Amino acid sequence: MLTEILPHLVQRPEDFLENVQQKIEVYRDTVLHPLEELMAEQDSQYLIELDGNKSSDELFTSVIAHLQSMGLRNGALITRLQSAEEEIMEGLESDEIFRTLAAYKLVAPRYRWRRSRWGRACPVALKDGRIVMGSPDFAVSFLGKMYTLSTEEALNTFMLNPRPFLLPPMPLPPCKVLIIGPPFSGRSTLCQAIANYYTGKVLDMDVLLKSHLEEARLELIEQTRSDATAAGIAKVKEKIEMERLFREEFALGAEELTGDKELEDFEESFQVDEESSSEQPSAATSRSQRSQITTGSTVREVASRELSTSEMEEQTDSALQVLDSNITADHPEVQDIVNKAIQVALQSPILLPPEMYSTALQEAVMELTTTNKNRFLGAPLNGGWVVDNFPPLPEYWSALTENDLLPDILICLKNTEQNGKLLLNRLYMANKDELDAKILKRLMVEALKRKQEEEETRKELQEMLRLEADESAGERDVQTTSLEEFSATEQDQMEQPLDSAASEGKVKSKESVQSQYIPTESSREDSQIGPESEEYFETEGLTELHSSEQLQEMKDTESDLGIKLPEFPEDGFPDVLEMEPLKNKISHFMNLWQKLEPVVTEAPLVQIADIEIEGQTPEMLLDTSDRAMKRPLKYQGWEIAQEDEDEEQDDLQAETEALAEEEEEEEEEDDAESEEEEDEEKVIERKRRMGDTKHFCPVILKENFILYPGSYENGAKYQDSYYYFSTSENRDKFLENPDIYVSHNKPLKIPPLRVCLLGSHGSGKTVCARWLANKLGIFHIQFEERLQELIMLKTGTRVGPETEEEDEEEAAGMQEMGGSPTFVPDSAIETEMESEDEKRSPEQKELQLTDEEEAIKANLAENEPLPAGVLENVVSEWWTKEPFRSTGFILDGFPRTVDEAAYLAERGLCPDIVVYLEVEEDEVSDRILPTLLKKWQDKQNQKKEKKQKIKEEKAKIREDQIIKRRIELLAMQAKRRQYSEARLEGEVADDDEEEEEEEEDDIEAVLEEEFPKEEDDMEDEDEEQESEAIERLKTEIAEKFEMDLGNMQAVQEELEKILIPQVTIGSKRKPHIVCYQLYKKLKDLVENRESLFEKCYPLSVSLARKMITLSYKHPSNFGEWDPIKLSEGDAIKPYQSPSIPSFPVIHRNSIYFFASKENRDTFMKNPIKYIRQLKPKSTVPVKIAIVGPPKSGKTTVAKKFASVYGLMRLSMGDAIRMILSDQPDTELALMLKWHLHKGLTAPDELAIQALDIALMSSVCITAGVVIDGYPVTRKQVNLLEHMKIIPVKIFEMQIDAEEVFRRALLDKQSPDKLPYPLHDSSQILSIKNSCYRTQVEEIRAYYEEQHQNWYVIDALHSKWWIWDKVLDETQKITKQIQMYLERIRQRKAASIAHLCITPQELLSRLGDFGQYCPVSLAEKGELVDCSVTPSLQFAAEFRGHYYKMAGQEELDKFLNTPELYVPPLAPHPLPLPSKLPQKLTAADVKALFPMQAEMQGYCPVTYLDGKQRYEALVPGNIEYAALYRKKLYIFESEEKLQKFMRSPEKYWKQTLPHKLPPKKEPVFLTALPLTGYLEQGVATALIKAMNEVGCLKPKFPFLSVKKTALLFIAYHLKAFNPRSSDYMRKKYKRKLDRFIDNCELIPYLGTKMTKKYKEPPNRPIDFDHKLHTFLSLKGVDPTSL
Repeated sequence: MLTEILPHLVQRPEDFLENVQQKIEVYRDTVLHPLEELMAEQDSQYLIELDGNKSSDELFTSVIAHLQSMGLRNGALITRLQSAEEEIMEGLESDEIFRTLAAYKLVAPRYRWRRSRWGRACPVALKDGRIVMGSPDFAVSFLGKMYTLSTEEALNTFMLNPRPFLLPPMPLPPCKVLIIGPPFSGRSTLCQAIANYYTGKVLDMDVLLKSHLEEARLELIEQTRSDATAAGIAKVKEKIEMERLFREEFALGAEELTGDKELEDFEESFQVDEESSSEQPSAATSRSQRSQITTGSTVREVASRELSTSEMEEQTDSALQVLDSNITADHPEVQDIVNKAIQVALQSPILLPPEMYSTALQEAVMELTTTNKNRFLGAPLNGGWVVDNFPPLPEYWSALTENDLLPDILICLKNTEQNGKLLLNRLYMANKDELDAKILKRLMVEALKRKQEEEETRKELQEMLRLEADESAGERDVQTTSLEEFSATEQDQMEQPLDSAASEGKVKSKESVQSQYIPTESSREDSQIGPESEEYFETEGLTELHSSEQLQEMKDTESDLGIKLPEFPEDGFPDVLEMEPLKNKISHFMNLWQKLEPVVTEAPLVQIADIEIEGQTPEMLLDTSDRAMKRPLKYQGWEIAQEDEDEEQDDLQAETEALAEEEEEEEEEDDAESEEEEDEEKVIERKRRMGDTKHFCPVILKENFILYPGSYENGAKYQDSYYYFSTSENRDKFLENPDIYVSHNKPLKIPPLRVCLLGSHGSGKTVCARWLANKLGIFHIQFEERLQELIMLKTGTRVGPETEEEDEEEAAGMQEMGGSPTFVPDSAIETEMESEDEKRSPEQKELQLTDEEEAIKANLAENEPLPAGVLENVVSEWWTKEPFRSTGFILDGFPRTVDEAAYLAERGLCPDIVVYLEVEEDEVSDRILPTLLKKWQDKQNQKKEKKQKIKEEKAKIREDQIIKRRIELLAMQAKRRQYSEARLEGEVADDDEEEEEEEEDDIEAVLEEEFPKEEDDMEDEDEEQESEAIERLKTEIAEKFEMDLGNMQAVQEELEKILIPQVTIGSKRKPHIVCYQLYKKLKDLVENRESLFEKCYPLSVSLARKMITLSYKHPSNFGEWDPIKLSEGDAIKPYQSPSIPSFPVIHRNSIYFFASKENRDTFMKNPIKYIRQLKPKSTVPVKIAIVGPPKSGKTTVAKKFASVYGLMRLSMGDAIRMILSDQPDTELALMLKWHLHKGLTAPDELAIQALDIALMSSVCITAGVVIDGYPVTRKQVNLLEHMKIIPVKIFEMQIDAEEVFRRALLDKQSPDKLPYPLHDSSQILSIKNSCYRTQVEEIRAYYEEQHQNWYVIDALHSKWWIWDKVLDETQKITKQIQMYLERIRQRKAASIAHLCITPQELLSRLGDFGQYCPVSLAEKGELVDCSVTPSLQFAAEFRGHYYKMAGQEELDKFLNTPELYVPPLAPHPLPLPSKLPQKLTAADVKALFPMQAEMQGYCPVTYLDGKQRYEALVPGNIEYAALYRKKLYIFESEEKLQKFMRSPEKYWKQTLPHKLPPKKEPVFLTALPLTGYLEQGVATALIKAMNEVGCLKPKFPFLSVKKTALLFIAYHLKAFNPRSSDYMRKKYKRKLDRFIDNCELIPYLGTKMTKKYKEPPNRPIDFDHKLHTFLSLKGVDPTSL
């Protein structure tokens, strides 16, 4: 109420109207102009102009719309996920907490809050260097991820500005590390490596406690000294007391002794006792030994003098009293005991109290906090330390817990593999010399003992031999010989055990060695080695080192005794007794760790990392440690649980309910119905958020580079995405370290295309596979052909049923050739047959085939299954070896059987897709049968030829055999005849002749009987006929088809188990059609292969806006640009409004917007292709105008822009109506109403103001505007120029008046015409058209001259052609503006073509070179004046100045490196204006009179270019003149003038020679002699006429050739005389044509006239006429015609 009354009660002076107007005038006079200048200097993209008459809400909406059009992202919001009323119990596990928080304040179903890398760690505390678990009460979401804070203060700090806590290098481990491990495990090396990696510091507890350790050691020494002194004195006193008691007993026993011998024996036993006592571990040094000897000698002297008992007692007591009184700390034996105790104390480790360790560590950590900020940029305050040499004891860990010094991770280095072989090897190598010395000493002791035993045995044997030496000399010799042999044998046997013991490395225990070895005096004297006491072998410390002399002495002894160290592997150690202390050290550490580990586990924030050092390098240990340190701060994956499935079901139900409740458009309703019809599992699978490898197993992809489809049963979730795996083992491997299997900065590399093409024999799979492989550039592998290649390497021929049949037939043929019983081939024929046999059948040789080759042969010949080993050798290389691995292949005909398919599944050799070519049996028969029948026919023909050849060979052989047999029979006959002649010399001759005839008959009969004629069996009744062969082949084809079909079905079922995609294509049609269908099926798999792992998810526009507002998803780099249209060259950003539909899509973590469903679907198939393109340039609002006569289509084009791109269509009426409706109370609206209410048209001044205000609307300043039908008068143009309203392009629709009226008539007849009458009568249209045409010429000339933005379009074309033309030109100019703004913003040179720059603005902003080309001047030193053309096509802007270039090449150079062509780097500055050449016209030259031309008017360019020769002195023409340095030069031609203008310095300063050409004074043409006259006057015309005569060769009828030629030249000169009148030239031209026609009569009649007479009907049509004309010319003067 008060706010309404107060303005009426109180008025401020500044609110009075006159004061307001005064302030506005002051503002305009003092502030507005400087402000406009300031705004003009700013980037127009960041300059927002608003209409102050609007309300504040409208202004805010306009500003937001403009900022969004610039692609600026909204600020990310932080959402509190837990209120005070809804507290989560702290007892829940982290997984349950995150699942609960993820469902709180859901963005939408299926879009839950995601987990972050911080897990439950508080980001604020982690930034401070502390790992503190956050509370679910302080949980927030930011950028779609959940974060839990530890305290209210941390929550407030995080919500003020979360980015410092989330930006890299966060989340980074604070580097609070404690490393323990046994000696030589690499602990210190790993500490230093971790410290260097994290820029931290190693806190070595030994270094930190060095002073404390020294103090403790000094205290220990003093304490040890005092304790040892007291103990030593007591021990010496005890010893003396024992000696006293012993002497008393000795004195009592001495009285009973009767002889010196017994006394001496007693003394010896006493000495032995003393010696044995001196060998105890606590024995004294040499000084104590000397004292004992002195004491022993005194006792013997007393005994030898046979003192009385009383005297002895008195003397002994007095001596002991003296000794007892002299035992102090300085006593030698006491000193010896003390020194030994101090040595033991020095070697024993010192362990300080736990409080001292924790205090020293706390001081070191506090010191680090002051320097941690210098570690690296953004380093936390705490952390950065690695603790080394910390005692692995529970009480010390408890001290760290009390002082809050617990590390974040405890790393324990172990070596449990191979029983700690690596550590023992390191320990042995570190103490090698000492251990080797001990081993050698032990081996020498054992060797000496064996040697001593052997020596004793030898002495006993010698003694036995000496006793038997009294026997006979012969027996003694024999015994001596046997003794020597036996000694040699025993010596060998002694050496053998020594060697065997050394080689086998058998080790006995210390106790056994010490008990067995009791060195005697003789052994000590012989060997001169050995320890002084057994303590030498019981020393546990490995720090004592032997001197080099002692070690060398031991080595020498070792070589003498044949002893050598045990052998062991290079990476091993000798398994001997001396290694036990080292093993005990490792065991001791493991025992300590087993006690410490449960204590460490009680600390929930401390993680334990057990690292095995076996086979690990320092780099690998560092990597393992780093992964362990970062594990709490990395995304954690988990197996798909029941909770995940429940969440999916809840999301699906929520989506279904939301779709049922929403009232969507018809298309969206159809989509919803189709989704409901789908199977629920398919819907869930389609909407499921998949990981970086989609449904393929990432482990097999990483390790084998194979696409293996995984299954949901073996699935896992990582980063809230699903991953499928082939096996549970691969899933576990992925969950152990998922980072190595997912993408980080770029998509994963996709394997090449691998296709299996299957089909029955005759389906055409080989043809299709070969064609597809050539088209895709991949390998074509034919499986059976590959098997044939492998077996042919050995056999040399193909293997298969057909080959075996041919071999059998050839063998049968050879058997047939040799089947005759009388056939005995000679050597030549046999050799020939054998060679042919070798050539025909090399496989019949005995071949040594391997098992693999035998298996391949059996498979090809008998279809036996191939073993897995053979398949492994043949098939696996196509997936695993180059070049197949990186190129891809089409596998033709594999797998053929279910076993081969099972092999692929077992080995994980999965193809991308399996294609089955489906064909009918009849089609297969029709394809294969002709080929098989042709082969059968060829075989039959070959058989016939072979049989004929065999028959001929048999006949030939039979004849040869008959001849041989006849010769034999004749020879036998001759012999019989001679024999019979000798016996029957007296018989009649006739009888002889008869007998001869009978014998000849007998020979023929014998030959016929032995060599009978073979029957003609060429036409064998058993031979297969063609019809039978056809039936057989059809049967075989059918059987093969059925078998292939069954195998294919089995293979298909087997491959379905591993989810291999399968496609079936009918192959009945022609091969090229089948190939096309095959490629069409594989097209998406090939063309979109780079996006094989990508998956997109459509969503509604409202949900997309909500996600962007909440920062759950980010807008893409394209903003609201359509990536598809952008790739097509679209430069106009679509305006987002409810009237223009948009189709958003989620890809990865970004949202993309599309103008149509088709574009969205195209993007979803291959998103990588479109997101790789360059980011769109800054948005430029489009401002164009369309003018033209009525009905030219300008409104249609303007509305098309408004509907497609959301531009505002503004006619002048629209602008006025906008002002009247939106701002009715403004002064402008009132003035417009005043004119309109009077029936007047709105003045142009008011209309322009309305247009200016309308242009400040949010749509105009973001999307753009199309001014429809304006301007149409010159006055309107001037007003627009005054208001700075300049369209970047004005399109003029040109159309004639007839088309205007025709279109108007069609509009009246259209059923879609408007219901109200329009001013579109023919009279009105005629007036509008005439007015437009009278004004448009002037408007066009103005814009073409001033802004060069006028574009004429032929509107007679279709509206689609006109739309494409206007859109293409608009796109070009928009791209030009975008490029200009981008380059200027980057401080680069930019082209200023098509930017509507006026000539005045160009001149005002010209650079240092004016309108001269800077590139030509810099590179060529030429002055190229570009002012001859007003075009700005080759102009550019750089550093606020304009530069014009000579051409496109110069412009490109300037745009690339403008700094090289402008000061200060420009090599040639532009000369002063006085030194620039000026081009003159003839009038300008005359105006310079009496100035004379330089060089006496000769052309300087021609003279210099002609090398200043005499012939190059050519006078110039005043039409081509120039003024340079106040001197006049004239030139021969325009070309020479341009040369001079470009390089005046080159041509201006020249000196003429002394001898000049004579001056050419004018001579009248008629004064020349006849030849000169002809040359100067008619030479050109005469040459042309003679050339025509030479080419035509005329011959006038009944006239000579010479006269004909002269007449032709005369006519030609007359007809082409340039000085004659047109009438005379035309007259003689007609005469020349008639003369030529008459001359052509002779060649015509010569070709048409024949020897035989022809009837008139048979003659050519014009023959009689031309013949009559020819005859009529006889005797006629040609000049009279």
